[in-house]
Amino acid sequence: MVALDFRERRVHRHLSVRSADIIGDVHGCYDELQELITTLGHAELLDSDLPAAPVGMKPRLIFVGDIVDRGDRIVETVTLVHRLCRNGHALMVMGNHDYRFLRWLHGRDVELKHGLEQTIQQFQQLPTAEFEGKKKELIPFFEEAPWAIRFDGGKGLVVHAAWHAELLSDDITEEHFRRYALHGPVTGRKRQDGLPDRVDWAPKYRGPEFVVFGHQVYPSPYRQQHAIGIDTGCVFGGALTALRYPTMETVSIPSKGARYRH
Repeated sequence: MVALDFRERRVHRHLSVRSADIIGDVHGCYDELQELITTLGHAELLDSDLPAAPVGMKPRLIFVGDIVDRGDRIVETVTLVHRLCRNGHALMVMGNHDYRFLRWLHGRDVELKHGLEQTIQQFQQLPTAEFEGKKKELIPFFEEAPWAIRFDGGKGLVVHAAWHAELLSDDITEEHFRRYALHGPVTGRKRQDGLPDRVDWAPKYRGPEFVVFGHQVYPSPYRQQHAIGIDTGCVFGGALTALRYPTMETVSIPSKGARYRH
């Protein structure tokens, strides 16, 4: 049996998806997520009894990752996104916060900071049996989450943090790919707050794919010809933003209040 190249596992192809509403970093802001989904015209997706999508129906939502950490209703947010993805109504790429949460679920040694402590606290408040049930569901869900999604015949690409065409070359390792796609390029230095000093990759990106990304917080959606950044910092008091592809209209729901400080 021939082993799959890691890109075949980590870059999912949904080339027949020509239109979708792509939602920025949620970070447990469940109230704004509900309002955004309703504003986008998908209120029925909030029904917990909604059946699985019919065969051949395309997913209507794509999440750019960072579902967990920092917010006030993380369990409800993860439960909704997991249900929508499991039932064929949505897709999601892995974010760096989701990756750390997965490591914690596996019992790995992870630093409890940058909002992971809120996620753990909220999950541990669940009754033991319910927590164990969610853990059993969420480990395979996050393990199977792609690091990038190609759509619209390969013209569009959703990734959490950053992208460049060379990630598809044979000499790129899986670890380099993960760090770039989930965390973005860094200078190797630390900022005063202890976080890595990031490289602003998007202004220099020239395709060929049109990239929709999150991770980097902007006061309003960042746009250039080949990319758009839609993390507008809802958990910090900004807004939760969606991109309506292919019309390129953005829809934002103002934050109901900051839950976390930088």
